[in-house]
Amino acid sequence: MTHATTLLAWYSKPKKDQRKVIELGCATGVVCAYIASRYNRYVVGIDKDPDLIHLAQRTVQMNNLYGKVDLVNISCKDVSKFFAAESFDMVISNPPHHITGVPSPNEKRRQTRTADFETVREFVEAAAYLLKNRGEFVFVLSPTHLIFWINEFLRKKMQPKKILPVYGSSRRDAVLILMRGTKNGGIGFSLEPPIILKRV
Repeated sequence: MTHATTLLAWYSKPKKDQRKVIELGCATGVVCAYIASRYNRYVVGIDKDPDLIHLAQRTVQMNNLYGKVDLVNISCKDVSKFFAAESFDMVISNPPHHITGVPSPNEKRRQTRTADFETVREFVEAAAYLLKNRGEFVFVLSPTHLIFWINEFLRKKMQPKKILPVYGSSRRDAVLILMRGTKNGGIGFSLEPPIILKRV
Protein backbone atom coordinates (compact mmCIF):
# COMPACT_ATOMS: atom_id res chain seq x y z
CA MET A 1 0.00 0.00 0.00
CA THR A 2 1.46 3.37 -1.03
CA HIS A 3 1.66 6.59 0.94
CA ALA A 4 -0.95 8.07 -1.40
CA THR A 5 -3.40 5.25 -0.68
CA THR A 6 -2.92 5.53 3.07
CA LEU A 7 -3.28 9.31 3.00
CA LEU A 8 -6.43 9.16 0.89
CA ALA A 9 -8.05 6.75 3.37
CA TRP A 10 -7.10 9.01 6.28
CA TYR A 11 -8.12 12.30 4.64
CA SER A 12 -11.46 11.01 3.31
CA LYS A 13 -13.31 10.86 6.63
CA PRO A 14 -16.95 11.44 5.64
CA LYS A 15 -19.24 13.83 7.49
CA LYS A 16 -22.41 12.58 9.17
CA ASP A 17 -24.65 13.34 6.19
CA GLN A 18 -22.26 11.80 3.65
CA ARG A 19 -23.62 8.26 3.43
CA LYS A 20 -22.82 7.30 -0.18
CA VAL A 21 -19.22 7.41 -1.31
CA ILE A 22 -17.63 6.52 -4.65
CA GLU A 23 -13.95 6.03 -5.39
CA LEU A 24 -12.69 6.70 -8.90
CA GLY A 25 -9.86 4.33 -9.76
CA CYS A 26 -10.27 2.08 -6.72
CA ALA A 27 -7.44 -0.35 -7.67
CA THR A 28 -7.42 -3.20 -5.11
CA GLY A 29 -10.27 -1.70 -3.08
CA VAL A 30 -8.28 -0.97 0.07
CA VAL A 31 -9.65 2.55 0.53
CA CYS A 32 -13.21 1.44 -0.27
CA ALA A 33 -12.95 -1.27 2.37
CA TYR A 34 -11.50 1.13 4.93
CA ILE A 35 -14.20 3.77 4.48
CA ALA A 36 -16.99 1.17 4.54
CA SER A 37 -15.76 -0.61 7.67
CA ARG A 38 -14.30 2.31 9.62
CA TYR A 39 -17.19 4.73 9.06
CA ASN A 40 -20.08 2.38 8.25
CA ARG A 41 -20.71 3.87 4.81
CA TYR A 42 -21.92 2.44 1.51
CA VAL A 43 -19.03 2.69 -0.95
CA VAL A 44 -18.78 2.06 -4.68
CA GLY A 45 -15.42 1.56 -6.33
CA ILE A 46 -14.84 1.82 -10.06
CA ASP A 47 -11.75 0.90 -12.05
CA LYS A 48 -11.12 0.30 -15.75
CA ASP A 49 -8.70 -2.57 -15.07
CA PRO A 50 -10.52 -5.93 -14.72
CA ASP A 51 -7.54 -7.48 -12.91
CA LEU A 52 -7.64 -4.78 -10.24
CA ILE A 53 -11.40 -5.17 -9.87
CA HIS A 54 -10.84 -8.88 -9.29
CA LEU A 55 -8.35 -8.07 -6.52
CA ALA A 56 -10.79 -5.52 -5.07
CA GLN A 57 -13.48 -8.21 -4.99
CA ARG A 58 -11.11 -10.36 -2.93
CA THR A 59 -10.60 -7.41 -0.57
CA VAL A 60 -14.37 -7.16 -0.11
CA GLN A 61 -14.63 -10.90 0.48
CA MET A 62 -11.75 -11.02 2.97
CA ASN A 63 -13.29 -8.17 4.99
CA ASN A 64 -16.88 -9.49 4.77
CA LEU A 65 -18.16 -6.26 3.23
CA TYR A 66 -20.85 -7.65 0.94
CA GLY A 67 -23.66 -5.12 0.65
CA LYS A 68 -21.43 -2.32 1.90
CA VAL A 69 -18.98 -2.15 -1.02
CA ASP A 70 -19.91 -2.57 -4.68
CA LEU A 71 -17.37 -2.66 -7.51
CA VAL A 72 -17.83 -1.78 -11.17
CA ASN A 73 -15.34 -2.41 -13.98
CA ILE A 74 -15.69 0.85 -15.95
CA SER A 75 -13.61 3.92 -16.76
CA CYS A 76 -14.44 7.41 -15.58
CA LYS A 77 -15.74 8.42 -19.00
CA ASP A 78 -18.50 5.77 -18.75
CA VAL A 79 -19.99 6.65 -15.35
CA SER A 80 -23.13 8.17 -16.87
CA LYS A 81 -24.00 4.75 -18.34
CA PHE A 82 -24.14 3.14 -14.87
CA PHE A 83 -25.04 5.86 -12.36
CA ALA A 84 -27.59 8.63 -12.13
CA ALA A 85 -26.32 12.20 -11.99
CA GLU A 86 -25.66 13.64 -8.53
CA SER A 87 -26.15 10.29 -6.81
CA PHE A 88 -23.22 10.38 -4.35
CA ASP A 89 -22.44 12.50 -1.30
CA MET A 90 -18.67 12.16 -1.65
CA VAL A 91 -16.22 11.35 -4.44
CA ILE A 92 -12.69 10.27 -3.59
CA SER A 93 -9.75 9.42 -5.81
CA ASN A 94 -6.04 8.70 -6.03
CA PRO A 95 -5.71 9.21 -9.80
CA PRO A 96 -2.59 8.48 -11.88
CA HIS A 97 0.04 11.04 -10.88
CA HIS A 98 2.45 10.92 -13.81
CA ILE A 99 0.90 12.92 -16.64
CA THR A 100 3.98 13.63 -18.72
CA GLY A 101 7.46 12.24 -19.13
CA VAL A 102 8.82 8.87 -20.19
CA PRO A 103 6.22 6.12 -19.68
CA SER A 104 7.11 3.07 -17.62
CA PRO A 105 8.02 -0.05 -19.63
CA ASN A 106 5.83 -2.08 -17.26
CA GLU A 107 2.35 -2.08 -18.81
CA LYS A 108 0.41 -2.49 -15.55
CA ARG A 109 2.41 0.26 -13.84
CA ARG A 110 1.95 2.51 -16.87
CA GLN A 111 -1.82 2.02 -16.90
CA THR A 112 -2.31 2.66 -13.19
CA ARG A 113 0.19 5.49 -12.64
CA THR A 114 0.37 7.34 -15.96
CA ALA A 115 -2.27 9.55 -17.53
CA ASP A 116 -2.60 12.26 -20.15
CA PHE A 117 -4.44 15.53 -19.75
CA GLU A 118 -7.60 14.02 -21.27
CA THR A 119 -7.63 11.43 -18.49
CA VAL A 120 -7.44 14.25 -15.93
CA ARG A 121 -10.52 15.82 -17.50
CA GLU A 122 -12.33 12.47 -17.40
CA PHE A 123 -11.68 12.12 -13.66
CA VAL A 124 -12.87 15.67 -12.95
CA GLU A 125 -15.94 15.40 -15.17
CA ALA A 126 -16.87 12.06 -13.59
CA ALA A 127 -16.59 13.58 -10.11
CA ALA A 128 -18.71 16.57 -11.11
CA TYR A 129 -21.36 14.32 -12.68
CA LEU A 130 -21.60 11.91 -9.72
CA LEU A 131 -21.45 14.42 -6.88
CA LYS A 132 -24.56 15.96 -5.36
CA ASN A 133 -24.83 19.72 -5.08
CA ARG A 134 -22.64 20.82 -2.15
CA GLY A 135 -21.17 17.32 -1.97
CA GLU A 136 -17.44 16.92 -1.27
CA PHE A 137 -14.57 15.56 -3.30
CA VAL A 138 -11.20 14.37 -1.96
CA PHE A 139 -8.24 13.81 -4.28
CA VAL A 140 -4.57 12.92 -3.80
CA LEU A 141 -2.58 14.77 -6.46
CA SER A 142 0.93 15.44 -7.68
CA PRO A 143 2.18 18.97 -6.99
CA THR A 144 3.70 19.07 -10.50
CA HIS A 145 0.31 19.31 -12.20
CA LEU A 146 -1.70 20.85 -9.38
CA ILE A 147 -2.57 24.03 -11.29
CA PHE A 148 -3.96 22.04 -14.20
CA TRP A 149 -6.12 19.99 -11.83
CA ILE A 150 -7.37 23.13 -10.08
CA ASN A 151 -8.27 24.74 -13.40
CA GLU A 152 -10.24 21.67 -14.42
CA PHE A 153 -12.06 21.50 -11.08
CA LEU A 154 -13.02 25.17 -11.31
CA ARG A 155 -14.19 24.72 -14.89
CA LYS A 156 -16.76 22.20 -13.57
CA LYS A 157 -17.71 24.41 -10.58
CA MET A 158 -15.83 22.15 -8.18
CA GLN A 159 -14.35 24.53 -5.61
CA PRO A 160 -11.16 23.47 -3.80
CA LYS A 161 -11.60 24.33 -0.12
CA LYS A 162 -8.60 22.77 1.63
CA ILE A 163 -5.13 21.76 0.52
CA LEU A 164 -2.67 19.83 2.65
CA PRO A 165 0.89 19.43 1.30
CA VAL A 166 2.79 16.23 2.02
CA TYR A 167 6.60 16.23 2.18
CA GLY A 168 8.90 13.23 1.96
CA SER A 169 11.35 15.12 4.18
CA SER A 170 11.67 18.60 5.65
CA ARG A 171 14.45 19.45 3.20
CA ARG A 172 12.67 18.76 -0.07
CA ASP A 173 9.66 19.96 -2.03
CA ALA A 174 6.22 18.48 -1.43
CA VAL A 175 5.64 15.06 -3.02
CA LEU A 176 1.85 14.90 -2.73
CA ILE A 177 -1.11 17.22 -2.32
CA LEU A 178 -4.29 16.29 -0.45
CA MET A 179 -7.24 18.31 -1.69
CA ARG A 180 -10.75 18.55 -0.31
CA GLY A 181 -13.42 20.58 -2.07
CA THR A 182 -17.11 21.22 -2.57
CA LYS A 183 -19.29 21.10 -5.66
CA ASN A 184 -20.73 24.61 -6.14
CA GLY A 185 -18.86 25.71 -3.04
CA GLY A 186 -18.49 29.37 -2.25
CA ILE A 187 -15.41 31.49 -1.76
CA GLY A 188 -13.17 30.36 1.06
CA PHE A 189 -9.96 28.36 1.11
CA SER A 190 -7.44 27.10 3.66
CA LEU A 191 -3.90 25.79 3.38
CA GLU A 192 -3.51 23.20 6.11
CA PRO A 193 -0.36 22.44 8.15
CA PRO A 194 1.90 20.06 6.22
CA ILE A 195 2.62 16.41 6.77
CA ILE A 196 6.31 15.42 6.77
CA LEU A 197 6.75 11.68 6.28
CA LYS A 198 10.35 11.55 7.38
CA ARG A 199 12.03 14.19 9.47
CA VAL A 200 15.76 14.69 8.94
